[in-house]
Amino acid sequence: MVKYTLIIILLLPVLLLSQSNNEIKKQNDQLSKLNTEIDALEKSLNQKTAQEKESISALQNISQQNVLLSKVIHNLSSQERNKQNEISKINEEINKAENKIQSLQAEYSKYVVWFYKHGRLSGFKYIINAESLNQALVRYKYLSHISQKNREIIEGLKENNEMLVSLEVNLKTEVSGLNKLVNSKNNEKVKLASKKNEKEKLISKLREDQKAIEEEIDRKRKAEIKIKNLIANLIEKERERQKKLREEKLKNNNATLPADYNYAGFAEFADLQGKLSWPVNNGEIARSFGENKNNRLNTVTLNYGIDIRTNDDTKVFAVAEGIISAIEWIPGYGSVIIITHKGEYRTVYGHVNDIIISEGDKVEAGTQIGQVSDSLEGSIMHFEIWNNRNYQNPEIWLVRK
Repeated sequence: MVKYTLIIILLLPVLLLSQSNNEIKKQNDQLSKLNTEIDALEKSLNQKTAQEKESISALQNISQQNVLLSKVIHNLSSQERNKQNEISKINEEINKAENKIQSLQAEYSKYVVWFYKHGRLSGFKYIINAESLNQALVRYKYLSHISQKNREIIEGLKENNEMLVSLEVNLKTEVSGLNKLVNSKNNEKVKLASKKNEKEKLISKLREDQKAIEEEIDRKRKAEIKIKNLIANLIEKERERQKKLREEKLKNNNATLPADYNYAGFAEFADLQGKLSWPVNNGEIARSFGENKNNRLNTVTLNYGIDIRTNDDTKVFAVAEGIISAIEWIPGYGSVIIITHKGEYRTVYGHVNDIIISEGDKVEAGTQIGQVSDSLEGSIMHFEIWNNRNYQNPEIWLVRK
């Protein structure tokens, strides 16, 4: 029994590694895809003329690279946390192995003491020197037990020492992997800081360009359509998921919705009308819900949500409990995050930078999801509320300041 238990313990690091292999592969595939996109964008930017590098399209290119770099950093941070957890588990197993070795050594020392006292006699003499037949039988059983116990202790010491060596090799490998991840993450942070600085300089130049501002407003108009389509796609995906669940339940009554998409236990979003917390802690509405006229440019745009003017790098928070359903980059609004809530409600957050969540993550009301990104119009965060395919007026939902 001891032997089989030790074998299982010995294989535990391998089993843990095997369980995480799929997740590691998935993250590495995502990382490879993100880096390919970044390289393509950077190549496209380098091919532009000096004049083109000071255009709105160049700004969009750099902004998109910033979003992708943030995703790379978040991916590496996630792998780093997983690696730290693996190292912690291996350290726990090392401690268990060391404690087991100490325990076995203590048991073996008892045998050594006994052998020192009785070792001068052979096993046969030890038995026949008994004062009675009953004592002889007891000595025989005890000697057999000692011999068997001694063999188990020696075997246990050998297997635990082998396990300890294996665990220490695994630990060294994991620590090396962790150091590589940390270095990679730090390198990506340097790249992101450089791209942010590049973006800030370009924004400063383009703010003086009337044509660039008009192009940005036109992109926002098109962006609303893309957001609407994104919402429609999410609705269809959710319906398909529910359909598959019903089919599974017909085959198996115990089938349940995956935890990542189970909204049953969430707070009722519909009850939050007029009580909803703001996505930023400070700011004022710069562009209201519905039609907005720009007197300076003499244009009218339809706003499906509201735009909140705030400070650069202001933290952005989820307004209610939900699941991160999409993180997309859309010209005009930069990186856009969509959170799905109970009752087919969704909230949309545009102009978000330094995103610290991933698709599929569960968030609570007040969970930070990123920071407000700078744009040609300044530090403005775009916010929308949808119920199914119908956009809502956020000013009715948000708590009055």
